[in-house]
Amino acid sequence: MPSPAPSSPISCWSRPLAEILGASGLVVELGARRGLFRTRPGVRAVDGVDLSVATGETFGIVGESGCGKTTLARTLLGLQREAAGEIRLEGRPVSGQAAAAARRARAAVQYVHQDPGAALDPWWPVGATLAEGLRIHGVADRAEQQARIAEMLAAVGLDPAFAARYPHELSGGQQRRIGLARILLLRPKVVILDEPTAGLDLSVQASVLRLLRDLRGQFGLTYLFISHDLSVVRRVCDRVAVMYLGRVVEQGRAEALFAAPQHPYTRALLAAAPRLDGAAAGPSLPGDPPSLRAIPGGCRFHPRCTLADTRCGQQEPALAPLGPDRLAACHHARRAA
Repeated sequence: MPSPAPSSPISCWSRPLAEILGASGLVVELGARRGLFRTRPGVRAVDGVDLSVATGETFGIVGESGCGKTTLARTLLGLQREAAGEIRLEGRPVSGQAAAAARRARAAVQYVHQDPGAALDPWWPVGATLAEGLRIHGVADRAEQQARIAEMLAAVGLDPAFAARYPHELSGGQQRRIGLARILLLRPKVVILDEPTAGLDLSVQASVLRLLRDLRGQFGLTYLFISHDLSVVRRVCDRVAVMYLGRVVEQGRAEALFAAPQHPYTRALLAAAPRLDGAAAGPSLPGDPPSLRAIPGGCRFHPRCTLADTRCGQQEPALAPLGPDRLAACHHARRAA
C-alpha cells in the first residue's frame, strides 16, 4: 500500500500562473573564512540554481542528504546569504541584502521546521509561543493576539484550548499543526515545508497532507515542498526539481518526471525508493556522493552513473529543455528514459 495522500490531487495547472518566487544563477558558499593572513575558501552548497515557482502551486525539491535542498530553502527565505545570483519575490529582486534586511524583504515567505517540537519552547505554553510571533511582527494588542490565535488553531484542526498546553503534551501530528498555525498567523504567501511528514505514521501523514491541501485553498498559499519521501512528493506536488551536489539535474511536471525520468540520477532515486506494495526496490546508488570540496570534473554524477562515457567526465552538461516544462542536465537524457 503506498504512502497516504490527500483524497484529491493538489493541482494549480488549470491556467497559467505568474511567478511568485524565483532564482537565477543562485550560488551559496558555506564555510568560507577570511582572516588577516589566511583565507579559507568555502564550498558551494548551492551552485548556479535557476528556479521559478508559480503562484498557488506545490513545488517539490528532492535529492539525497547533503544535495543542497535545505540550504537552498534557507537562502530563498533569507536566513542564508547568497554569494551570487538573483532571488525574486513577486517579480521584485530581493537578493544582495544582509540577513536581517533579507528577512524583512521576504516576510511573505515563511518556513515550517522539519522538527516542529524543537522549534517550540518547552517552558512556554503554545499560546505564548504563538503570541510572541505576533508581537515581533507588530501585533501588540492582547485581545487581537488571542482572537487570531484561536482562529488559526481552529483553521489547523485544533481546539483553541490547545493554547494552554505545553509542547510535551502534544503528539507529533499536533506539533506539526501548531507549527503550521505559528507560520500562518504571519499571513505568508509562500510556505517552505521541510520534511513535513517525516517521523509520522501513515494515518497521521494522511491527515497532515489533507490539512496542507485545505490550507492552501483556504489561504491561497504556495508551497515549496522538501522531502525524501518520493511517494508523497509524487502525489502532492505539481512540479519537482531533483538536486545533486548543489545543482538541479532534472525538473518537470511531477507525473511526467515520475513516469519517465530523464536523468540517470532521478532514475536511480526512484528505483531505490522503498516500496510498500510488495515489489522489490531497485539497487541502491553505487558509492556515496563526493565531497563538496572535491566535486568531480564534467558531469557531477558521472562517477556513479552506469551511462557515463568519456564526454561525461570532461564536459558538464547544461540544464536544457527536453520538451514543454521539462529540463534535464545529462548528455544521455533522451536514452536515459
